[in-house]
Amino acid sequence: MSEHERRTVLRYAGLTIAAGMGAATGTVAAQETDADGSVDDETADGESTTDESVTTAGSSGWSSIRGDAGNTGFVPGSTGPKPPVGVAWEDEHGGTFAVVDGTVYLVADDGRVRAIDAMDGSLEWETDITAASRAEPVHAMGPPAVAHETVYVTSKGDEPNLTALDVATGESRWQKSGLGSETNLSPTVANELVFLAADKVLYALDAHSGERQWQFKPGTVTTDDGRERGDFLRRDSVAVAGGTVFALSNKRLFALDAETGDERWTDGVDDWASSTFSGRPIAADGVAAAVKADIITIYDAETGAERSTVPAHSLDVLTDGRVYAVTDAEDGDRKTVTGYDSETGDRVWRPSDGDGSFASAVVDDDSVYVGLEESGVAAFDRTNGSGDWRVDTGTEPRQVAVVGDTVYVSGDALFAIRTDGEDETASDGGNESAGANNESTDDTGTESIGGSENGAADDADTESSDDADETPGFSAGTTVAGGALALEWLRRRTGDDE
Repeated sequence: MSEHERRTVLRYAGLTIAAGMGAATGTVAAQETDADGSVDDETADGESTTDESVTTAGSSGWSSIRGDAGNTGFVPGSTGPKPPVGVAWEDEHGGTFAVVDGTVYLVADDGRVRAIDAMDGSLEWETDITAASRAEPVHAMGPPAVAHETVYVTSKGDEPNLTALDVATGESRWQKSGLGSETNLSPTVANELVFLAADKVLYALDAHSGERQWQFKPGTVTTDDGRERGDFLRRDSVAVAGGTVFALSNKRLFALDAETGDERWTDGVDDWASSTFSGRPIAADGVAAAVKADIITIYDAETGAERSTVPAHSLDVLTDGRVYAVTDAEDGDRKTVTGYDSETGDRVWRPSDGDGSFASAVVDDDSVYVGLEESGVAAFDRTNGSGDWRVDTGTEPRQVAVVGDTVYVSGDALFAIRTDGEDETASDGGNESAGANNESTDDTGTESIGGSENGAADDADTESSDDADETPGFSAGTTVAGGALALEWLRRRTGDDE
């Protein structure tokens, strides 16, 4: 267990003892901390308790802009909050973020980097990015990436750079400058390397020292008209899976060996003059996907052979057998999210027809979470598209993430959304801002979302019509006591380290 993790465990042990709250079953749990920092859970009668039904923040992570090194936007093993839900805590700073090991790392709009306790929203540390060449701090930009007990952050200014910060203190571990005048919006960390595009060049840096391992710059291409044309890498995150880095230029998708940077295969647009690649690549489980000429193309990650195409011009999420994309709704006046079978390209999922327009999507085992262009976030059942809940945060979302039982959404501020009641332990721990936000949860509330609009959802809804008649747009949910939440969090964190 790292020193950072040990301090976190001890802090939550204190919160749990102070709260003195029982598990959701009503059984009072007692905990003993061993000399090695491990925690033994016992019920009042001395029997061990292993309540696997309780999931907690920190049980899994969202390590980069789209959740993982493959940019999938998919979190297997998480099930998110269940209704009734509300805002557990709020941080007044907006920006982009990652969530790992119980801490939210926010690159705030003011250019500073903040570490925020994921359980109660309290500030762990805050730091400026400094550079040897400047007297004043530089402005941190873009989403962070977190791995190897390190937060990787890019910055802008006269000399943009990549800075590696210690997750526990925010102190600089190393800094790499001289990469170019325009940095990538977000680094990607995998295979002990940090991948970063700067000045149209992809760099692979040692994740522990910042030392350059290799770099890649696309060469020119001779097109059908006999002309030599240049092509430049896009300033967005690359995807890494199975030892391969997938990077997009305007006209090509490159699959590169992660260790050496050598090209494994390349695919290009057919019409060089008018067609392009767009968005960011996604890769996982032996496949890679990208938007090519306004169509999602899915490739065999090893060979580059085209497996299938999906009739959508954006690509948000790649799961086990599906892709999800923000598309035009049938009324043509707003955006919705559509799920497609990744093998056939057929539409297999569409959320219930709410009255809002959607901006983004992330997915876990149970739900599809969508950012609402107007304000807030909504959750839809991943099986039938029925609406589970909706929370208005009062700000248009820029990023949505799901980690364990919590949905995080950032806009002009950062919000943690949970099942109502799951933030009680954090409030008892003395966080005044968390307590204040609890009072406003009733105003936010959980809103109903309308019925399904696609065939697959209609069939599923027919089976559960009785429940739908009682509470349209909702699924049953239970409130989990805050004490049980903290106890389970401790058990899982220390159990992983043993």
